[in-house]
Amino acid sequence: MHVDGLLAELEGSVRSQVALAGGDSGVEAAAEALLGALRPAIQQAAFSLAEQAALEVTAQLTDQRVDVVLADGEPVLKVTEDTSAPTTAGDQDLSARITVRIPESIKALVEDAADGSGASVNQFVVDALSRKVSQKPGRRRTQRGTIEL
Repeated sequence: MHVDGLLAELEGSVRSQVALAGGDSGVEAAAEALLGALRPAIQQAAFSLAEQAALEVTAQLTDQRVDVVLADGEPVLKVTEDTSAPTTAGDQDLSARITVRIPESIKALVEDAADGSGASVNQFVVDALSRKVSQKPGRRRTQRGTIEL
């Protein structure tokens, strides 16, 4: 994210509006003081927006998380593997059973997906269920799109 670029655009817009005052030194001084006072608040708002974006994107990911880090004073979104939640059943005892009735079309899709991943249907379903139930509370998968600053 380019917070400094955003601040420069905002300052340019304010200065353009101040120019309409016809060179009034009092208005120009007030605008400069206001911009100076607002700069830290705007930077903090940009960082908060980046943190909110990271939380929203993390909520949509099953095995990754997004953090906000500073690089040269600018907030940067960093995607890392989420190791806090187990993603598979591992070597747990697989003696529990569940009978699930599903349409043939879904069964075929599961079989194709399992085959494509190189796992048995059973292991594929166990892994998928493990990932789903280990998601952090409140995760939603309804948001789509990009955030531009």
